[in-house]
Amino acid sequence: MAVTSTRELPSDLQQIVTVTRYDIFKHLRSRRLIGLLIIEVVLIVLLLIVPPAVGNPYPKDPAQFVSSITSTFTSILIVIAVTMFAADSISSEYQNRTGYLLFPNPVKKEVIYLGKFLSTFLIAVLAVTIWYWIPILAGLAVTGSISSLAIESYGLALLYAIAASSLGYLISSVMKGSIGAIVLTFFLLFMILPISDVLVGNIGGIEPSYSLTYQAGTIDYIFQTPYPHSETTVTPIPGGGNLTFHNFIPQVGTAIGVMIGYIIVANIIAMVIFKRREMVG
Repeated sequence: MAVTSTRELPSDLQQIVTVTRYDIFKHLRSRRLIGLLIIEVVLIVLLLIVPPAVGNPYPKDPAQFVSSITSTFTSILIVIAVTMFAADSISSEYQNRTGYLLFPNPVKKEVIYLGKFLSTFLIAVLAVTIWYWIPILAGLAVTGSISSLAIESYGLALLYAIAASSLGYLISSVMKGSIGAIVLTFFLLFMILPISDVLVGNIGGIEPSYSLTYQAGTIDYIFQTPYPHSETTVTPIPGGGNLTFHNFIPQVGTAIGVMIGYIIVANIIAMVIFKRREMVG
């Protein structure tokens, strides 16, 4: 007598959660996540211990306290995290041929993509939260209060991490190899876009509002009171002529809009490319 199974297939949401869980387990096994968190904690401890050890007292203002710890390395840590957890997320399935095991399963490619991106999203939230909230709580212990500016900077850092991850996924969906995707993502966020910001903005006189790294400047500028504004400096050159230098300052509202735009557009394009991409080639 034949037995008919009445077990329901998991929903797309359940499958997304499953893909996310296994992707996080993969990062834990590779020790990437643990390594990143150890680097963060070591940096925070050093930045908390060294100043008083060399005779520099902690700032009394809670915003300045947090800024003195986070501002130097926030963007660098986010770029490192994006490079580690987003840059090869898609391309590795093709390079390592693991897609032959993953793609034939009865799981939509959109579900696989969203599950992978959700794992990167959660890792980004964890990394940025640790990076900010240890200094914020330390600042509370030292100054007796929590600065709203530190909370705003934390929110902008989270948004930048997610937007940069989205850009990393777009690059990963296009590139054939993991190494190429990792290198391109790192240098795009760490060198190419920042250099472009200087050439187009400071020298060319055109505000690089399109640039994700330019808008990320709000993460540090938000600590300044009052918030800085763009200005142009004209310096006379010996022998005649002037040297014009444009110092553009991204505005918070525009930065939020641009980052959200990166998240939406990059993920849509990346998902479409991933859905149509085949294992051959």
